[in-house]
Amino acid sequence: MRRDKEIQVFLTTAGWGSAKRTPLAGDAGNRRYERLTDPVKGQAVLMDADPLLGENIRPFLKIAAHLASCNLSSPTIFEKNDSQGIILMQDFGDGLLFDIAEESPDLELELYRLALEALDHLHKNLPPPNIGQYMAAEMANAAETTLMWYCIPDLARKIGAVLQRHLDALDWSSPVLVLRDYHAQNLIYQHDGKGLNKMGLLDFQDAQLGHPLYDAASLIHDARRSLNPTVIKTIKRELATKYVGSDSFEHAFSTLSAQRNLRILALFARLCLRDGKPGYLDLMPHVWDNLWRDLSHPSLVGLAKVCADLPPPSPELRSELRIKCVSRPMN
Repeated sequence: MRRDKEIQVFLTTAGWGSAKRTPLAGDAGNRRYERLTDPVKGQAVLMDADPLLGENIRPFLKIAAHLASCNLSSPTIFEKNDSQGIILMQDFGDGLLFDIAEESPDLELELYRLALEALDHLHKNLPPPNIGQYMAAEMANAAETTLMWYCIPDLARKIGAVLQRHLDALDWSSPVLVLRDYHAQNLIYQHDGKGLNKMGLLDFQDAQLGHPLYDAASLIHDARRSLNPTVIKTIKRELATKYVGSDSFEHAFSTLSAQRNLRILALFARLCLRDGKPGYLDLMPHVWDNLWRDLSHPSLVGLAKVCADLPPPSPELRSELRIKCVSRPMN
């Protein structure tokens, strides 16, 4: 009730108090989204990021402004209340890259090239000031602490230690802004956009300084969908020709992707056990397959050896996690 009143006052003050409100699919965090439809003003999106649930909209606002300054397509902010965690922003529509690529496979290569071109453009711009780091130590720690939700602590620590050695071996000399959740359900194709602005960017509030290939690995080895193998081969070949790191492209790509897939595998377990979101469990077998594709790279034999002790996300394991899923209280 408290939150409903805060949001209604915010919308009324912003001139959207009588708009029709339709819930939209949320993300893995505690943020909620609604589409607002007004006969005069048109459409907008409401982000509800309640500070009492640990949310903070300031990083989102900061990165949105930076992306706009780079001439990339982030939602225009119409109104905001920092202390209450409420944003009224531009509605990019329903053209998720995920949906378009699934419905029109012949467009997949073109769409993913555009998404990678947007990343390349972002990397050519200086990052915003006072931004955190997502480098080797932070990445290893993120995987290790999240793995505690999926396997015994000793194994999580072993994997973390081996993973850090592999990450340390990469070339970190030219860090860029990594959006950290760059995948097909956070990208919206806008038919009326021009150039790179055809690709609308969402869910970038966790952006930090990191490796130039991290977001590309997140996009190509998507935790939620499988790309056509021919498309993967083509865009990876094109990426490799642009990569200027002193390490091997395939080695760096596989290492970064392995870290992400380890963390995401365990994150999906945590979302169920801690946050009451069991829907992500069905994605775990796909993430597991992605992980072992990464670990097949010859340079990652040491990491593959220690990861062999991880339990696979079998139907039995996922059923066990589902039984333990918490019930999420309403605020």
